[in-house]
Amino acid sequence: MEASAQPMACPDCHALTDDLATHERWHSRLVHDIAVAVDKENKRREAAGAR
Repeated sequence: MEASAQPMACPDCHALTDDLATHERWHSRLVHDIAVAVDKENKRREAAGAR
């Protein structure tokens, strides 16, 4: 008989997840998307300030 997988806690956000690898990829994507958005906003503000 196969044992059911126990949810694991994410070391970053402490959420319980059945698939930690997928959850970690989601974190990586989230951090990337936030960094891109911050970079775009900074460039937009610099362009607006140069006027």
